[in-house]
Amino acid sequence: MQTREFKSGQSRINCAVIIPALNPGPNLPAFVQALLDRGIPQVIVVNDGSDRFHAEVFSEIEQSANCAVLVHQENQGKGQALKTAFSYFLENFAHLDGVVTADADGQHAVEDIYKIGQQLSAEQDKLILGVRNFQKEGVPKRSLFGNTLTSRLFQLLYGVYLRDTQTGLRGIPTGELSWMLDLPGQRYDYEINMLIEARKRGVPFATTPIQTLYFDNNAGSHYNTIADSARIFVSLLAGRLKEICSAVTSVLVDLFGFYLLNEIFADLSQPLRLFFSTFLARGISSLYSFILNRRLIFIYTGRMAGSHSQYFKASFFLTFASFCLVWLASALWGSSEILWKFLVDLVLALITCSYFRAALFCGSLFRAQF
Repeated sequence: MQTREFKSGQSRINCAVIIPALNPGPNLPAFVQALLDRGIPQVIVVNDGSDRFHAEVFSEIEQSANCAVLVHQENQGKGQALKTAFSYFLENFAHLDGVVTADADGQHAVEDIYKIGQQLSAEQDKLILGVRNFQKEGVPKRSLFGNTLTSRLFQLLYGVYLRDTQTGLRGIPTGELSWMLDLPGQRYDYEINMLIEARKRGVPFATTPIQTLYFDNNAGSHYNTIADSARIFVSLLAGRLKEICSAVTSVLVDLFGFYLLNEIFADLSQPLRLFFSTFLARGISSLYSFILNRRLIFIYTGRMAGSHSQYFKASFFLTFASFCLVWLASALWGSSEILWKFLVDLVLALITCSYFRAALFCGSLFRAQF
């Protein structure tokens, strides 16, 4: 690998650019050189199992100063290519502010990559996302639909709207790269896993508009519409699997506790029995849920004490509402009190939880297509 000396002030940003490439076009060496000429300190290109007909492209890139070419003998996918580059960067260039990832298919302009690099050096505590405008004329329908779908699903499941969840142009601080090496996913699902884990860790997102460039209906992309979209969808749901499981088990703890406490307090009058059974069972299940989810639910706020207070206030209100409604329903219509509790709590959950986001999600998706 050749190195190049920069004159004082020539390199105005302090990050490397990473480009995963599979059978790239002949313009990639000129694109890499344009980045270096603009003052990028280091470019890392990953040859992800390209065929022998593209060897000359990588050979030309390798001759450039301040450029490294890493090789996968067989295609391993974009996610694995990024991990290979991240590992290489941490071993050799950890003194830099971070990395900017870019695609090799011509979708990212040199000036946009440079802009993301500048922002990364200025805001080293954030994950910088270059976002495209999918409402522009000429954007392929599959790209419009896929990005709208994943953006709204991400908002529904993780509580933040990112207009372009599939952008390959990202600025990543050096301090965040180590945990990204352990993320699951070898292909395009890796990039959505990165966003999910960043959200869980409380890493702030920053978005910057970039040019929306598609050539020949995005024919140069290696994205498989069906297979890669399915992987991304599974990753989005899997990222919430722990919370879903804890929610289900919390409901079971609450119902089972209510049933047992009803038996224990059988000698009390119905109002007192239901009051103590409801509040004690909910207290146990709420504590259980809080212990399981405190990192996942409250890490976003950075204020654990305030989150404790808000969590238990909401829990008290719902518990009191549950007690009143179960008492009223069982007094008016009889039947099993535990059945009424299940039905009442289900209705309260549907009203108070964020199921209304589903309407927003569907409406936004409909508007995007028509």
